[in-house]
Amino acid sequence: MEGIRIMTMELLSKIIEDNNIPSDVYFLSDSGWECGPTEMDGVYYDRKSNTMYFTQGHDFSYENLETLYTPDLIKVGDINVFPVTSTHGYGLEERFKKEIKSAGEFEMYYGIRETDGLYDEIRLRRPLFFCIKIRGGIIGYIGFTGDENVLEPEIYIFKQYRNKGYGSRVLKKFVDMAFKEGLWKEKKEIMLESNPPRVAWQEEKVFPTKLISTVRVENEYSQRMMTACGFIENNDAAAIFRGYISEDDEVFDPVEVKEYYLPKEQYMKGQR
Repeated sequence: MEGIRIMTMELLSKIIEDNNIPSDVYFLSDSGWECGPTEMDGVYYDRKSNTMYFTQGHDFSYENLETLYTPDLIKVGDINVFPVTSTHGYGLEERFKKEIKSAGEFEMYYGIRETDGLYDEIRLRRPLFFCIKIRGGIIGYIGFTGDENVLEPEIYIFKQYRNKGYGSRVLKKFVDMAFKEGLWKEKKEIMLESNPPRVAWQEEKVFPTKLISTVRVENEYSQRMMTACGFIENNDAAAIFRGYISEDDEVFDPVEVKEYYLPKEQYMKGQR
């Protein structure tokens, strides 16, 4: 799998440089690492004691420790992003349900009236969905739906962490990754050769040629984020309405939305 990476002295030096770690840092390891190339599950840092921790199996993802490296970590400055299928993504779904209910934003986010039953239908443990963390704490998520050529991002930052630039920074990072190197998509696969058969997560890379987004007209926060990340508003239509049907075939009134899009060709031209 792509997530397996070998820890080397060169990679360690880059981690230290990228995170401004002092040269007199202390090292602790639960694996007896002797600095030769080896698989490493995580590298964590305690600034108070100036200590780096290396692990091959233990989870040090506490709020007082910074996560400097895991094989599936996507770093965006001080923001850490992990696939929802990793151990660092545990707890996201329940935390999201609690936060969106507390903020009273279910209808604005999903476009349908809030009911207790609809919370049971929320599923965030899906391919191309990622947990966003700051200092070990979950602050939201980003996910992508659609086919391999056209993806639609959805992002939710918990209310208390908004207007700090977190959402825009994460979305910009994923836009750049999607168009320049592709996104790793994890999918469930039944391993029939096992006895009994078991479910495993497999990876494949997708290379979208276009990103699109629909935002409710009253959601000014998301509209500003789309614009800040280079998305273009579709002004071809005077008004766009989207209807919704629940899993129980209940029809909800259409809501007015704005459409945004960003083609890969146009994005890459702007990077030159």
